[in-house]
Amino acid sequence: MALLELDTKNSTKKCIIMIKKQYDTEKYPFLKLLSLVFGTKNLHLLHEGYESDVLKRENDQKTPFHKKYYDNFQYFKPVYDDFIKEIVMPEFGEPIVYQKIPTFRIQMPGNVGVGEWHKDKQYNHNQAEINFFLPFTDAFDTNTIWAESEEDKGDYSPLEAKYGEFIIWEGVRLMHGNKLNQTNRSRVSVDFRIVPYSKWTVQEGSAINTGIKFDIGGYYELCK
Repeated sequence: MALLELDTKNSTKKCIIMIKKQYDTEKYPFLKLLSLVFGTKNLHLLHEGYESDVLKRENDQKTPFHKKYYDNFQYFKPVYDDFIKEIVMPEFGEPIVYQKIPTFRIQMPGNVGVGEWHKDKQYNHNQAEINFFLPFTDAFDTNTIWAESEEDKGDYSPLEAKYGEFIIWEGVRLMHGNKLNQTNRSRVSVDFRIVPYSKWTVQEGSAINTGIKFDIGGYYELCK
């Protein structure tokens, strides 16, 4: 069943999408590529030897790990684009508009990966967006995203997944954020956003951290 078929309404509100799926890590070797970028296969220990204050929204994309990822994204992009075309687009059954560069996250022990609790629509994101959470280390307990199950319900629970799994969910409407990571493992992941082309409208504004405009050729690319 395509995700668009789940986009139904009952008498009060839209059905919430929250789905976990698997993919072939041999065909889409994200961990191998990131291991080359960071010089280690043990991404869950990437924090060792690095100290940081608890991240705030203003600097949660400014660690040395973020810089290394974005500086080397060209090596990651071909596999990411194949993943979008071959794994993500079939979920919608139509062309999609997708986030051109997925957002990198690292949540180190004693820290957060995102600097504040929020809904993506508070940052002017398109309200037809669907979020994809793609971890490269075990994401569990306090080292992962916590999100409510319905808009404004406040019943937060962790989005738990392993490498080779991804979660499809609605971060544009669900309040979400991080607790302080009380595990001894860093969570390394990316997240990205999809808009079905049939629901695409030009969105005013730009990404809060990069200032890139929310348009095709800017923040987004078209896949068809």
